[in-house]
Amino acid sequence: MLFVELFAIDPSNVGIAWFDFYSIGHFCFGIGVFLFFSLFYTISKHKGKTPLFSLLFVFILTLIILVLWELLEHFLFIDLGWKFEGRPDSWQNITTDLIIGTLGAIVSWIFCHEVFVKDKNIWSYYIFGILGFTVWLVVFMILRALTIT
Repeated sequence: MLFVELFAIDPSNVGIAWFDFYSIGHFCFGIGVFLFFSLFYTISKHKGKTPLFSLLFVFILTLIILVLWELLEHFLFIDLGWKFEGRPDSWQNITTDLIIGTLGAIVSWIFCHEVFVKDKNIWSYYIFGILGFTVWLVVFMILRALTIT
């Protein structure tokens, strides 16, 4: 499977092509995981105390979760029948999922850093995360509906 489609335009290419309708989910998953672990930074920082985690450590934890997710998706979800059409992802799709999730985490890191360095409203950071998840949910449902039909 050296040469695969770049974009999954029909269900037979989902999980095989480099990008599919789950790709945006991996971006927002990176945002969400970083947002969750950054609570150990943001709450302390907002109160003027030394944060429990650094943003670098939050990023590393996010990368670990992204890799663990791919492992769960590739092994456990297939056995449980939760994987799309029960087939494993191609190495191209796994690579793209990890890169896209990492980009989501980097966007969160930059935004978090900007909010706290410039002493902006902390709620803008959390609203950003909630909106990121909501956008993922809406776009995923639309793309999923278009791909199934």
